[in-house]
Formats: sequence, C-alpha cells, structure tokens
Amino acid sequence: MELIARGSVYRGAPQRRPEERLGRLLNPSRRRGVYAQPASQSDIHALHGMFKTRIDQPIAPPEAAVRVQNASPNSIWSIYASDGLAGGVAFLPLNTLGLYQLIYGKLDLTDPPLAALAVRSERPVILYLWAAIARHRAVIGFADVLRQLDVQRFRGIDIWMHTVTPGAERLAEGLGLECFGQGGRRYYKHARSGPLT
Repeated sequence: MELIARGSVYRGAPQRRPEERLGRLLNPSRRRGVYAQPASQSDIHALHGMFKTRIDQPIAPPEAAVRVQNASPNSIWSIYASDGLAGGVAFLPLNTLGLYQLIYGKLDLTDPPLAALAVRSERPVILYLWAAIARHRAVIGFADVLRQLDVQRFRGIDIWMHTVTPGAERLAEGLGLECFGQGGRRYYKHARSGPLT
C-alpha cells in the first residue's frame, strides 16, 4: 500500500517549522466537517477499492488489513467528510522484529505477519505509515488521526513513512518531516516524543 495525497493543502504554503505546520493542521476550525474514526470492516473494503483505482503496484488485500485491525485495534482509520467516506490512514505498529524486517526489506507489506506487529496492549517500536489516501479537503483529516493517536497506546511513538509518489513526498516535506536513509531506502520520520498541541 502507498500514500496518496490529492488536492494537498500544503502546496505553496509559506515555510514554517514542523511544529507550526502540525499546529495549523490541528486547529479545530480547519477540521470542521472532517473527522476520523477507527475503520470498520466495511470501511476497509471501501478504502481498498479507492486504492485499487489509484495505485499500479501490488497492494494488501482487504483481508490482510482487517487482520491487522483485529490484532492491533486503532491501526486503521477512516476519514469522513460531509459527503461520507473520504479517505483513510493505515499504520503497521511494528515491534522490534517488524522494524528489523522493514529496514532490511524482509517485511511483506502486502501481507504483514502478525509476529511483526505489536498486538493488543503492546507498545510498538515505531508506527509505519502503511497507507493513506484522502480526497481533496479530507487531507486535513490526517490531523484528527494524529490527535486521537495521542490518547491511545500509540502516544509518543515515532511515525515512519516511505514515499514513492510525488504527492506523498509533497505531503511529507510540507509537514517538515525528517528525511533519512535506512537499509538503502529513503524514509520520512515524524518524531513524537510528546503530545501534539
């Protein structure tokens, strides 16, 4: 699965420090009419359909995503706007084994093994941004996901993402995420040492 950002709200934005950029997104007035909630099984199937129409590479089947959500609740989120389901965000909450497999290219992202995940009440080592998609203004729903993650077991866990599309790179750079190389691949990281304010 891959990150897609369409109609990005970040294009052409003035340069700001990362915390200022995130702060603007977390402003409730910018989220009016857009909200996030843990994805239901039917939402996961609908989100899979959105991805299939926009990605020309193998993606995880909905059954794999449902398995991740059941094993590690609140890993996959739906974003709703006034006209219904408008996007979603999926994380892989990786344990030490999962992080090792990710770095060395051994993690099957189309069917991630449960042994690589922090399940139920376990705290992950990192949150890997497995997939994200949003239609136009619904991009600001990502902020609601981040806000809710701060009161879940994922509080303070760094988020990593790998990008292969220009839209995803614009999103990562627009948020001021740290770019670094690991295992021959380029990642972006959002360090979350404390709650987002």
